[in-house]
Amino acid sequence: MIDKQFFEELSQQIAKLIPQAGAVGEDVKKTVSAVMQKGFARLDLLTREEFEAQSAALARAEERIRLLEAEMTRLEALVSGAPADDAPTS
Repeated sequence: MIDKQFFEELSQQIAKLIPQAGAVGEDVKKTVSAVMQKGFARLDLLTREEFEAQSAALARAEERIRLLEAEMTRLEALVSGAPADDAPTS
């Protein structure tokens, strides 16, 4: 997970290390930022927002699986003639 602000802060720090004039320093900062973003894109990293969206989707899927497993247990018990112990009422 890489925060977009991380790119900006890192490129600013690198630009500060290079003793250049103002306009040239800004060009260096932009170039460094672009190179870093391209490099991180090759690493297939996620932004914080993408990670949180995927985490939320996974949590919903896990909850749905839990409900389906409980329903399957209830139906299996119904078919076998035994009472279901922990059948949800949803």
